[in-house]
Amino acid sequence: MSQRVEAALFMAEAARAFYAHGWLMGTSGNLSVRLSADTFLISASGKDKGALGVDDFLVCDLDAQPTEPTPHKPSAETRVHGVLYRKYPDVGAIFHCHEPYAALCSSRDAEVGYSKFEGLEMIKGLNIWDEHASVEVPIVPNHGDIPTLAMAIGDAAQESVPGVNVLRHGFYAWGASAFEAKRHVESLAYLYRYSWEWSRR
Repeated sequence: MSQRVEAALFMAEAARAFYAHGWLMGTSGNLSVRLSADTFLISASGKDKGALGVDDFLVCDLDAQPTEPTPHKPSAETRVHGVLYRKYPDVGAIFHCHEPYAALCSSRDAEVGYSKFEGLEMIKGLNIWDEHASVEVPIVPNHGDIPTLAMAIGDAAQESVPGVNVLRHGFYAWGASAFEAKRHVESLAYLYRYSWEWSRR
């Protein structure tokens, strides 16, 4: 099986799981896997994320431009993926979900500019193993201009935290592999839900 097909199959399966959780509704979100130093495979714009097939992806360069003829249109947010791949050469996959609790926490925490999680076992899911770990996930404004949004996310991204949340929108999570990026999405989703429910008790 080729690297491209394997990546597409993994992303399609992950997207179905995220869709079932309600994190990729209405064709929202996008998933990508790096293919080489300067190319990545990403879900096409306007696709039902609960029903992706291996042909629902296209290859783009780090400037978010398709590298081969394709009937598909890249998502406007493809540029965000390019910025993050350029900033972090070791990142192998980036997944963007519209997780509702992340959006709620971003509104609650917008003034301080991050959501803070501490004392929770699921922090280990972010590859942070300190028993007393405290994690601050940055929040950036939801700029309508995509190049501005991409720059803001790139500037806010930190080596120690594999994610950035966009105000009242959704978060980007990444990892060294597609499996790791999926785990980071699921771990962040848990942390956001716990944080929101705890603050509402």
